[in-house]
Amino acid sequence: MVASNCSISWLERDRNFQILVDTLLGRFLPAFTRRPRRRVQQAPKFYFADVGVVSMLAKRGQLEPGGELYGKAFENWVAHELWAYSSYTERYDELSFWRLHSGAEVDFVINDAELALEVKASRSITNQHLKGLREFRQEYPEVGQLVLVCLETEPRRTEDGIKILPAAEFARRLWAGELYQ
Repeated sequence: MVASNCSISWLERDRNFQILVDTLLGRFLPAFTRRPRRRVQQAPKFYFADVGVVSMLAKRGQLEPGGELYGKAFENWVAHELWAYSSYTERYDELSFWRLHSGAEVDFVINDAELALEVKASRSITNQHLKGLREFRQEYPEVGQLVLVCLETEPRRTEDGIKILPAAEFARRLWAGELYQ
């Protein structure tokens, strides 16, 4: 899609993305495709190292809470926290994402489903926000934990065991080594 939107060949698109990766300006997140029963997306996602620079270059202005770009920036922050923790602790976790062609998605699948993590820049989590995690559990019942990182103020757990963590609590538990427990 990027190639056609920019009117360039897929080869040129791949070269340009590789330059961004080689210069540490971004990185790919592969799709989780282990034994899917349903059709899953297999193309990787791309995360820029600094969404502020991207916003400035695209002349997007300030990120406003509640907007789509704010949600993408929040997801990007979680991605970088996961990658940094994995590297600094020398865990070298395998991170991926899972998305069905029907649209259900989990933002991060860690270590072959040790942990499935969804990110929502919302102050009030509803059942709709939990749909992707629940579908992932149906597809992979052996998943270790299901976690949703959000902007609510208090951590809680749903009746079916999904942990809902405010951003600060997510970061605290991650860096204390408690997230995977």
